[in-house]
Amino acid sequence: MAFLLSLGGSAALAQSNGIVNVHGTIASGSCSISTTPVNLGRHYSGDFRTIGTFTEWVPVPITSQGCSADIVTLHMGFDGTADTDNSGLFAVAPGGAKGLGIQLQTADGSVTVIPNSTTNLVNWAPLATGGIYAMRARYVSTLPSVSPGAADSTVTVMLSYN
Repeated sequence: MAFLLSLGGSAALAQSNGIVNVHGTIASGSCSISTTPVNLGRHYSGDFRTIGTFTEWVPVPITSQGCSADIVTLHMGFDGTADTDNSGLFAVAPGGAKGLGIQLQTADGSVTVIPNSTTNLVNWAPLATGGIYAMRARYVSTLPSVSPGAADSTVTVMLSYN
């Protein structure tokens, strides 16, 4: 800002500096989900007679807790230990049953999850709070014989969006 000050008939030029404080926030959109434990049931080791024998599908509901309005597509990746005999399945926890893994896919069968994949994601339109992203799971044998024991696994759902 410039001021013109006249003193005694001569002109002088003065300057003054000021500060403008600017505040704001740039936020990214977000989505959140909730899950509940899934029980794949009780099965007998003798029912798995060959590699690739599988159980019935069991629903795996993933419940939307809402997405912000700017989210166009919700991408889900699934992280967990891959089975050593079939990397397309999730491994059961050590110390339990042997010779089988857990397969996870969308309820309509259109996308089969690959454990820990960053490219084979399940893509969804965002759902309102309470909406269900419908998945399903089952056991699949990976060896010619299955030994009995607990057949549990933990899978982490990873979200990204655009």
